[in-house]
Amino acid sequence: MGNQNANGFDHQKQSGLYIRTDKPFYFAGEEVQGNIYLNVGGGAFPSSTIYLKVKGSEKAKWSETKTVWEEVPGTNPPQRKSKQVTEHFDNENEFYQHKIPVYIFQQGMIPQGQYTFPFNFKLKENLPGSFEYQEKDLECRIRYSVKAEIDSPNKTLDKIKYKQEFLVREPIKEQNNQNEGQQVLQPTSCCCIPLGTILFKFQFDKSAYQPGEVAQLQVEIDNSQSKVSIPTITGRLTNTLRIVSKQGHTRLIFRSCGSSMIPGLQPGQSALNDQKKNMTLSLVDQGKHKPLDPTTNGKVVMNNYQLSASGELDGICLCCTQTPGIELPIRIVAKPIPSYDQPVVAPSGWNPQVMNPVSVQFDDTYKYQPATGGVLVPAQNQNPQGYQNPNQPYYG
Repeated sequence: MGNQNANGFDHQKQSGLYIRTDKPFYFAGEEVQGNIYLNVGGGAFPSSTIYLKVKGSEKAKWSETKTVWEEVPGTNPPQRKSKQVTEHFDNENEFYQHKIPVYIFQQGMIPQGQYTFPFNFKLKENLPGSFEYQEKDLECRIRYSVKAEIDSPNKTLDKIKYKQEFLVREPIKEQNNQNEGQQVLQPTSCCCIPLGTILFKFQFDKSAYQPGEVAQLQVEIDNSQSKVSIPTITGRLTNTLRIVSKQGHTRLIFRSCGSSMIPGLQPGQSALNDQKKNMTLSLVDQGKHKPLDPTTNGKVVMNNYQLSASGELDGICLCCTQTPGIELPIRIVAKPIPSYDQPVVAPSGWNPQVMNPVSVQFDDTYKYQPATGGVLVPAQNQNPQGYQNPNQPYYG
């Protein structure tokens, strides 16, 4: 029967299993809706239960090599030598590991036919966003998926299954004035002689971006009451990745992803209102020439970005004058999975029997161990959650 290797419907055998969510990505706290599609051709299949598996977790593993010194035995006076020691770290945090029966055929066999099993569930409010990152000796990820599965009591037949990954984005909480800042500076010379007053106002266009978008920065400067030259204005994008092991050891990776520069102003000039300066900064990893990884804030994996803008001042006392600038956190949202856009070709004559929708409730009753795939269901719980009569379909 069909697609043991999760390739979708087997059109040659006119049988197979498929699962599809209504959207490729969701914000934490949203409702996920989807359907399991089943096509049974060539007679009944020897199984009774259609399962929905929901998985979500964050994982990290990495190694660190450091130099340690140790005494050389039998040396007088004592001598020391160095050696390289490699330590290995890992951690995992599970959000979902559930196997829910969405439909049970009471006769113990799945009759030949075409079926649709609608389902829905609400995501947790505080889920971290989907994330993937890998480099030498380091790998971390946050993934979410749904899987349709039919167990086979016959050992000669493989389990029937199909998995789809979906993305989770962290909620975007826009706040007033979150993306702007203002400074009034009173620079002095190296002899602490006042050089006037400078007004800086920086404003980014927003605080959440798609990978590959271009951030727009507007800079207003009033340098009319100053004797200081401002040669350049620089915008920068930086990234901080933080991962935490089971033992609480932290690995911190700080990177500069890109920068942009525009000319500043001479003493006595101003760039206000319609004359304000505009800067663009492409939100890509300019060093690695690839899109930015998304923002996420889990317990194991945290990935965040900062946009900053600063002005260079000539001929000032650095210990007495504050450097003009602003630094703001921004969010990069995950891009949809490309495979979701691939068209799904239904079997010929597709006219399924549509079963009652199942509203999934996540609790320990339906947790399972990945190694065995066994579902932890108490003996008294014979029917799928949410059904009054699991064998009465309706037609849609």
